[in-house]
Amino acid sequence: MTGRFFTALCPGVFLRVLRCKREEKVIIFGYSSLTTFFLIFMLSLIFPRRNWAFGGERMEQRKKLNFISKGVKRFVAVLISRSSRVYAVGEAGVDSYEEYGVPIKLLKSLPYTKDFSVYQSKKKEYGKKVIVATARLVPSKKIDQLIRVFSDISGDFPSWSLQIIGDGKMRKQLEWSVPESLRGRISFHGFAGPEMQSEIYAGADIFVLPSIRDGWGMVIVEAMAAGLPVITTHGVVAGRDLVRDGENGFLVPVGQDEPLSASLRKAMAGGLDLKKMGENARGSASRYDVEKVADDLVADILTGWCCRE
Repeated sequence: MTGRFFTALCPGVFLRVLRCKREEKVIIFGYSSLTTFFLIFMLSLIFPRRNWAFGGERMEQRKKLNFISKGVKRFVAVLISRSSRVYAVGEAGVDSYEEYGVPIKLLKSLPYTKDFSVYQSKKKEYGKKVIVATARLVPSKKIDQLIRVFSDISGDFPSWSLQIIGDGKMRKQLEWSVPESLRGRISFHGFAGPEMQSEIYAGADIFVLPSIRDGWGMVIVEAMAAGLPVITTHGVVAGRDLVRDGENGFLVPVGQDEPLSASLRKAMAGGLDLKKMGENARGSASRYDVEKVADDLVADILTGWCCRE
């Protein structure tokens, strides 16, 4: 299917939802397509007491949003506030909807999840002095920043290496940016499935993702499930939810080299118990196990929604 399908108005879906019996419950995820937007609009006007819910990642609060974008988001916040539940992806997502005026009593975190057991290798070792990053190689992931910072501090830590998993339009550019003296210490694996990722994580000590923003950031949870301390930014929702400075990783400001460099130096200098931090990370990730998230969602659907009087 093409992207146009998802932006089209689909009358069949629209009619199917409107014909639902009162006891049936509907969750509408997102508002960017015409179908979902009009469903939200109609349900909020015609059936404000009906058992319907909205789900979405988060409401952006970026300063660069123009007044039209901000107006649309505020209008959507008014509409979804007439539902029986609003599911946001992560606690940071919950905060963003509340900032736009959605009542806190309607809000609940519903993080993305999957089966993380494949990442929990029994062969996990620490002390290999390996940093790993997994990301699409596009500008927003800031892997260029990671390479630059690692290159700057590499002379102080000659036994450490950086391994990069992922592919994208910036791959050749990033490969060429690696100083010739470090081409034996900075390697690119390309795209890797869960099994290959697990093998690489088993021999790594730290995971880094310096993204500008991520609506969730599943690779954060995957890495933590593998027992890796995580260094990431405040722009990554999963990082904001899971990472605790000094306990299971570090959170750094978006786009700033010095805080990223300082956190890497702490982790690489040998003064931290990376194994203990990795165990803490694995415990943090366990809260997002697919069965736990699914059970919580089912319980909320069965008992947590209430039509407004």
